Parts: sequence; structure tokens; C-alpha cells
Amino acid sequence: MTANQYPSFESGQTLTAADLNLVREFAHARDRLIGRMTGFGVNCGLGGTVAGGTLTIRPGLAVDQLGEPLVLPAEQQIALAPPAMPLAYDFVDAAPGGFSVVLEATDAAQPAPDCGEDGCAGHATLHTVGVALRTVAGRVTGTRTDFSTDDLLTAEPIRLALDSEPTNSYTALRDAVADRLTNGTQPLVDPDLIAELRATSIADNDPPGTKGYKSGWLNMVLFATLDLLRARALLQAGCDRPTARPGVVLGWLHQVGGAWEFDCSYRHAWEPPRGLTESAFGGSCGNPLARLQDELEALLAGYAPPDPVPQGGVVPPVYCPRGSVLVRGKCVNIYYPPVDVPATWSDNWKIHPRDPIGYPPFEPKWKKPWTIYETAGWDFFEDGVIGATDYLGRKADAVKGALQTFIAGRGGAADVQVVAAGAAATMPGYLPSGGFSPSDTIVLTADATGNVIATGRVPAVRTTRNVGAALPAAVSAATEAKNAATELRGLAATVTGRIDRAETDFAGLEGDLTALRGEFQSYKGGAFDTSGFGVRIATVEGQLKQFDEVQRRVSGVEGRVDVLVRTGGVKTIDRSLGKGIGEFARATVGAMQTLPNAQDPAFQKAVAAAEKARITLESALEAGNPQLVNEATLALLGTVRTMVKASGAAEEHGRRLDEQLRNLGGLFT
Repeated sequence: MTANQYPSFESGQTLTAADLNLVREFAHARDRLIGRMTGFGVNCGLGGTVAGGTLTIRPGLAVDQLGEPLVLPAEQQIALAPPAMPLAYDFVDAAPGGFSVVLEATDAAQPAPDCGEDGCAGHATLHTVGVALRTVAGRVTGTRTDFSTDDLLTAEPIRLALDSEPTNSYTALRDAVADRLTNGTQPLVDPDLIAELRATSIADNDPPGTKGYKSGWLNMVLFATLDLLRARALLQAGCDRPTARPGVVLGWLHQVGGAWEFDCSYRHAWEPPRGLTESAFGGSCGNPLARLQDELEALLAGYAPPDPVPQGGVVPPVYCPRGSVLVRGKCVNIYYPPVDVPATWSDNWKIHPRDPIGYPPFEPKWKKPWTIYETAGWDFFEDGVIGATDYLGRKADAVKGALQTFIAGRGGAADVQVVAAGAAATMPGYLPSGGFSPSDTIVLTADATGNVIATGRVPAVRTTRNVGAALPAAVSAATEAKNAATELRGLAATVTGRIDRAETDFAGLEGDLTALRGEFQSYKGGAFDTSGFGVRIATVEGQLKQFDEVQRRVSGVEGRVDVLVRTGGVKTIDRSLGKGIGEFARATVGAMQTLPNAQDPAFQKAVAAAEKARITLESALEAGNPQLVNEATLALLGTVRTMVKASGAAEEHGRRLDEQLRNLGGLFT
């Protein structure tokens, strides 16, 4: 009998030791089978920390390659340096050095007690299952198919100069992708589409915009092919994990600068079973890779490079779904390559031993090539994407007018620049592009006859980040205004006798805020553009010093007066500070209206809301209604927070503003 057989008992039968052991073996085999169906690796806990000369492994659960459950019930300590045990695991490579800590199952048999009964031939041997920690030389090699050796990962994506000229071989990349898709005698996609791919090329007389499209399209075909190949590698792993000696690696112990470190990224991270991987790709019935193959074939079939059109009317711009570009009636996300492609671009597809499999196992990379290029993506302000490839060959001034009209009709104000050939390359942040968002700076390159020969953009995200770096004072001031309210809390009991002594300080604070407004208004009078960025840094540094002085005055007042007074039984903002907040908001709004992205619809809406809230606060202060003052103050600071976030300030400033606004709201309760 085998482990998948079990006996059935009836009265009067002879019951043997073999029968009983078969029941045990059958139950154990079924338990292991269920274990393999749940997954493999570290399921819970089992982390490690190094302190002094000791490595401590925390309790936890794991399942080994055979499906055996491994339970470490309590902490265990390993003295450093550990001995290298004379054990061999086929998933540990000794070459990297250090030690792997392996958890493996144990089965200890206790001697059977003496048999003292008449006719007794012996008692059953008692077994105790448990776990043990082993330290073996080397590091885990991984449990999945290693995709990092695929030849296509050594291919070179097309790079594009700022004038939209490819700087490396289109033909070499095209042939490498086509050969890999051919896959010997088992093509990965429709052979007719592979033949059409081989027929593509870049001609010397192609306009720059056409060369940019072809380069971007071929790179995206490369990326989509790698998506498909990586998925195939994940699905090639068998349902079982055969190994000569089972065990689960918990981490890699090694020395860095003479100190011991435990790196748990080199462990058998939890892997759900293959069935879950297949279902994430589209199901185990039929072809789990069908979705990725369909996307790749659609990309190949959608190849439609723009050709210059005869002089004529301008085709109105049309929005595609978010993140897409309209190309010959089809929305295809063709993103042009940058000047430099990171040397680590292929790491996006490599399966590293330390990388856990997420579910879905991965998001296709080809749809967001800017994440591979590490450049600014489209649609930063979520205002859509406009296709640009239909403009090649048309009159640049007419295209500019059509874009301005189209964007204005949707509540925006377009920044469209027409430049001569070669001029775009001198624009900081310029990227060749087959599409742009309304909030981008749209760049049309025209030839000597005024016809568009290339398109590009200065991404909105770059502009807003520059402004966020150039105007930290705007964020700092909003923070300090609400910090004052938070830090001065709890002093209401002493306010009655100390208001007079604080009047001078508040007057000085109000004067500082008024002076600050003047600084902002002076700043507003200048033309903020990319070329003047460096010139205005000195002005911004001066403003930062002014904010430091404001902060010093607020700190000086905090020990003597509360920002809250009680009017008609309701706690409310002190009138002087309320006016100061209003003045600050006025100055901030004025400064924000001078920013390069001031014409963006979303940003305009935030600025308008802040200005409206400021006026409401002024009215509430004049009316003297404490409840209205409280509501108006919170509303104003909330709109200022939204406006600062929309300006492109760093995320941490937005988080601080959120926290401080909540604190201020708590003062009124």
C-alpha cells in the first residue's frame, strides 16, 4: 500500500501495526498536500534582529517545499559568529558569503517504554514533530524561475535627442524584439504582426516628429514583450517545489564594516500557489497569458506613424482617455523616449530572490513608459491628454490658435510656444512628445515655412516643482500661521490681565504680515519664468528671513496671550490674529497668482476659493459674530492648504498643513 491508500476497518478483523501506520501516513500526506496548496515560505513572523553578539529570531509560521507546516513557538537566539553547519541545500549558494538561517522540520522519536504486561510485545514509539534553526554558508538563490538571464533584457532601448533624432540603432532593437517574439518555432504572437514589425524602419527624410513616434512605439513594443516574457517565466514554475532537503530560509546574516547584519529580504518570502498566479493573469482555463498577448498584438497592429499633411485646415485637438494619445483614430499611449535611458531600465522585469510576488503579480510596464525612463509622466493635474501627431505638416500658428481655443473652452489657459528648429533643445525641461496635457507648456517646432515638424512639452510637474522649491516661504507661512494657534493653546486663564501687554506685540506681528504682503506684491510685479529662476532666488531667501522674524515674534507672544478669547460664551479667534491671518492669505493669494501654472483650471479654482474665503473672514470679523469667525478662519486656512498643495509644493508640507488645521479646529471645541 502507498501513502494515497488507507485501510477500512470492520469488527472482527485482525488489526496490525502496518494498518495503523498506514492511517498515520495517509493523514500526514494529505496534510502536506493541503500545505502545498496554500503556498510556500514565511507565512507570519520569523523576523530577526542583531543586538551585541546575538541574533534573535522571533516566533512565527512557515510552510516548506513539501507542504510541512513549521511553527517556531518562541524566540530563539544564535550566538555570533555562528558555525557553518555541514548541511547542503540546493537553494543556498555559498559564493556570496555570510550565512543563511534556515528553518526546517524535525521529528524526534522517544524510546518505547518497557513492556511489563503478560503477552506484550512492545509499546508504540512516540514521535514529537518540531523545528530547528540551521546556519549554513551562503545566500538564498531564489525559488522562482530566474528571468534576469533573458537575452532581450540586454537589448538597448531607443534614445531620442531633444531634436527628436534617435541616437542609437532602430534596426538593431527591432530585429532583437522580432527574433524573441518568433521564439524559435513557437511564436508568442501572430506571425503576421511579427512580419509587419520587421518591415518598420526610420527613414533619413522622416520628420523629427515621425522619428520620435517610431522610436517611442518600438520601445513600448519592447516593454510589452518583456511583460509577456516575465509572465511566462512566472507561470513556468511547477505546481510542486522538489528539493533534496526541504527548509525555509529566514534571512541572510553577513558582516558590513565589521558589524553583523541580518537581511530578511534574502528569505523565502511567502508565495501563494500557482493557481492564484494564473487567476491573477486571467484564469487557469485556457491561456492565462491571453490578456498580455492581446495587448501586445494591439500595440503592434496599432502602428500608425504620423505623416506630414498637405497644407490645410487644422484638425481640432481631441481628448483621449486619461493617459492615452489619439493616433489615427485610436487612443494609443505612445510616449517618446528621453535623451538618456537609465542603465537600470531592465530591472523593472528582473525577478530577484528578494522580491515577493504581488497580486496581481505585476502591473504591465509598457502602459507607463515614463516610469521606466524615470521622466515626468502625462496628466499630472488630471486634466487629460491631447494627441499631437496629427499636427505635423500644418501651420504652427494655426495649430497654436486651435489649441488655445480648445483648452480655453474647457476652462484652461494654454501656454503654447512656437519655436524654430533647434530652439526647443535649449528650453529647460523640454521633452519631445506626441501628446501633452493642457497644463503643460506645449512646444511646437516649426520649419522655415512655418509648418510643424516636431512637438514636445515642458511637463507641468516640472514647473510646479520648481515653483515649490522657489517659494518655500508660502508654505512655511501657512504652517506658521496655524502653528501659532496650536502652540498658544491652554492659556485662556491668564488672558484677562495680559491683553494690554500683548497689544504691542500683536501690532508688531500685524506690521510684519503687512510688510510681508508688500514683499509678495513686489514679487508679483516681476515676470516669473524659467529663465529668471536663478535671478529670483535671492529675493526668496530674503523672504525666508522675513518669515523667521514673524515666527520669532509669534514665539515671543505665546507665553503672554492666548489666540482665543471668549465672546458671548463662545471661544473665538482673537481679532488681531484673525486680521493677521487674513492679511497673510491676501499676500499668499497674490503670490500664487504670479506662478507659471496660474492658468491651470484646477489651480485657478483653488486660488479663487482661497480669495473668497479671505473675504468671508473679513466680513465675519467686522460683524463680530464669534461662530462665523471660527467657521471662516478654518475655511480660509483649509482653502489656503488646498491652494498650496495645488501649487506643486512638496507632499510633506501638505501633510503638515492637514495636521495643523485639525489642531486648530480642536481649539474651538
